[in-house]
Amino acid sequence: MSNITEYLIEDHRRLHELLNRSDADGLDGESFAAFRAGLLRHIGIEEKILFPAVKRRLGAPLEAAIRLRVEHAALTSLLVPSPDRPLIDEIRRLLERHDAREEGPGGVYDACEAALGEETAALYIRARAQKAVPVSAYYDGPEAHRTAAGALASAERISAARTPRK
Repeated sequence: MSNITEYLIEDHRRLHELLNRSDADGLDGESFAAFRAGLLRHIGIEEKILFPAVKRRLGAPLEAAIRLRVEHAALTSLLVPSPDRPLIDEIRRLLERHDAREEGPGGVYDACEAALGEETAALYIRARAQKAVPVSAYYDGPEAHRTAAGALASAERISAARTPRK
């Protein structure tokens, strides 16, 4: 492995294994906790290292990265409530679509590679050094999202409110 996108693709595999293990035979809270912390770290690498590097290089964000940011917000909000099988299924379905947008031919990672060239090797070193993200206790209050549709709708409203109007 020599660049950030290869590292992130391998991390997708690791995260899917943890998520699958978390509900294989009942609920494995330890596997889900590792998945939760790992996904937050993974999102942080993309949002704090990869996407800003591409924006610096191109002078503007990748158009597809804007959608991924909304999905990152939705995924993050789905990690707030206590896990159960229906919630894990919601996360899994959203994550599968999300990862395909990143990894697929012509996906965001391909666009990042094209924009960054050799810089992806240096970013790989930064990504590996990225520390774990502090994880809060679960919150099961009325504002906690338990469906991908609800989490995405909320993230889209927030994104639209933050996007300057032309």
